[in-house]
Amino acid sequence: MSERELRALVDAAERDRLGWDPNDIVPDEKDMYLLLPYSYEERPVRLWKCRVLAFANGLAVEVGKGKKILYGRLDVSLAAFRRLPPAPRKVERQLLHWLAWKAATVSWKETSSSDRG
Repeated sequence: MSERELRALVDAAERDRLGWDPNDIVPDEKDMYLLLPYSYEERPVRLWKCRVLAFANGLAVEVGKGKKILYGRLDVSLAAFRRLPPAPRKVERQLLHWLAWKAATVSWKETSSSDRG
């Protein structure tokens, strides 16, 4: 989703007194945002708790550089969530690639630091 779409969801969450924890995410028109729902709640209102993934500069990646991804949390009403379009398949595949790479690099760092110990 775009910065404008994210801001609309954040405004709605704040208006409805739902949760929004940007965790260092500052919406920017150059960035791309994805919502990953992780928990459904019915009370006090029906909503999805979502992880917000902010991709600096969208899908662009410099050769030899890692992708900067920030993570936040946003509660989205069920009605608003149902209006959201699904991510394109290209974005899904790229997300899987980046998250697998991040997990692998953490594992490699832990392995190399334990080898020194």
